[in-house]
Amino acid sequence: MAYMNENIAYDLDRFSSAAPKKEKTVQQPVARPTLVKPQRKTEQELRAERRFNLIKIAKFAVVAAVCFAFIASNINYRVQINELNGAIVSLDKELSEKRSENTRLNMALNSKISLENVQDYAENVLGMVKRERYQIIYFDLETGNEIIPAQ
Repeated sequence: MAYMNENIAYDLDRFSSAAPKKEKTVQQPVARPTLVKPQRKTEQELRAERRFNLIKIAKFAVVAAVCFAFIASNINYRVQINELNGAIVSLDKELSEKRSENTRLNMALNSKISLENVQDYAENVLGMVKRERYQIIYFDLETGNEIIPAQ
């Protein structure tokens, strides 16, 4: 959107060589100010002024103390947050180490209890052999699952 100066009137007389002459005005000398001696304040006015100043100072001190307490608590909370973040990072690192150790131990356990290892241990260390088909005996109980005590 273009700004157009179509409706602005120009005073071209300012640029003409014959500038109108201004009349010089004579300034009146300014009278010297007279010194006025301040009136002495009464004792009550001085007390009231001191009381007002003490109240102002007390208000400022209270506001400054509140601001200081807010800033100090904010800094304290940020320090605690930083400490907790550091603790979280160290615990995360420890957790990842424990998980990798758990994975390693599970793999070692699985390798020790594999079927081949158990069979090798049974044959070589315990002296066991595989059973043959003729060594299998099946019991057929016609009376059911009943136990009769011996007399």
